[in-house]
Amino acid sequence: MVDAKIGVAVRKAAFDIEAQAKARAPVDTGNLRNSINASGDGADYRVDSPANYSLYQEFGTRKMAAHPYMIPAAELVKPALIAALKRIV
Repeated sequence: MVDAKIGVAVRKAAFDIEAQAKARAPVDTGNLRNSINASGDGADYRVDSPANYSLYQEFGTRKMAAHPYMIPAAELVKPALIAALKRIV
């Protein structure tokens, strides 16, 4: 029962992070935004982008400033996830 509730909270957080990351991702062609995806099962979810330049956008390079989108999205959702988990246990 507890495991299922934790899974529901984690799943919601993952899809909330996906939505926030898509809203914050820099857009040129839309490929990066469209590639951001939450996937997983139970309490094991991940949000990532298979675009080969996604890390460069997030963290920048010597020649390009960073345009963070994934970490700010996770930081925004984190308090709600923590609150949901505290209500469960």
